[in-house]
Amino acid sequence: MFITKRVPFHIIFPFAWRSVLIFFGYSTLICIGYKVLDWTFLAIPFVPIATIGTAVAFYVGFKNNSSYDRLWEARRIWGSITNASRSWAIMVLDYVKEHPTTQPLPDTDLAHIRQQLLYRHLAYITALRVQLRQKLVWEQHYNTAHELVERIDAFRQCSLDVELSRFLPKDEVEAIIKHPNPATNLLRDQSALLAQLRDNGYMSDYYHVELERMLAEFYNQQGACERIKSFPFPRQYAYFSFVFTWLFIIVLPYGLLTEMARVSGWHVWLTIPFYTVIAWIFNTMEVIGDTSENPFENSINDVPMTSICRNIEIDLRDMLGESDLPQRMQAVDNILM
Repeated sequence: MFITKRVPFHIIFPFAWRSVLIFFGYSTLICIGYKVLDWTFLAIPFVPIATIGTAVAFYVGFKNNSSYDRLWEARRIWGSITNASRSWAIMVLDYVKEHPTTQPLPDTDLAHIRQQLLYRHLAYITALRVQLRQKLVWEQHYNTAHELVERIDAFRQCSLDVELSRFLPKDEVEAIIKHPNPATNLLRDQSALLAQLRDNGYMSDYYHVELERMLAEFYNQQGACERIKSFPFPRQYAYFSFVFTWLFIIVLPYGLLTEMARVSGWHVWLTIPFYTVIAWIFNTMEVIGDTSENPFENSINDVPMTSICRNIEIDLRDMLGESDLPQRMQAVDNILM
């Protein structure tokens, strides 16, 4: 996620330079043909082109609104995961306690169990984050927004086993990564431990039901993330938005020739800068939609899941009474992941 109010030129440039050169060269060739070679047939009425431009603007606007909806929904889901994680922590700390039982545990063991439940939850959100950032078939394409992130060493992902080793013992990590969906199985392990605590008398049936409801809530939020991840933005909208935008960009300079020639002969050359700017604006609107439609693909417009997971980790470990807490994630080059 880009966090500054204004996007600096060095971020815009990788997205813009190729298209600007193409637009400049294309309009220059057309002006040379019209003015130098006297190909007056290149000039066409501007009215039909303006009509196309209006339709394209509405269509691209619809696509960008839909892409933003996907991005905002993803951010709302991770906000819900944050809130539910805090609720999970206070429930674990308050509900898992000594009860009259034939198999009493010392307080140190209870503290270890509480820590295990919270650390396994941290492993769960970490596994979910890593899984969501795995690129699917429709994300396997050249993406400048993704490339800008990949060139920053701080944002390069570790393998799942390395990430999980911060919260789980080695044998549990080895068992979890063998599953096709590690995050799902981590919640399953949480449920099994809760059932064991209930059976041993360290949790009432009521508390057990409440904690199981929290696990079901995490499954719901995970499913919402997977829905966005596994279902791409409908191609019929995305592809034809690209086609219509470039159709307008291709025919635009021929209409500008007519309008500029009405002023005077030398004004024809103003077609070049005006066309370059207009074409760049329409192309940029199209690119914005493309870079926002997949909010989990590890690019600069993504939901900052790493930062969110770190904030959750700090909160939960602080609730456990730990003092050696990690630092909050800092933006690198104004990008927060």
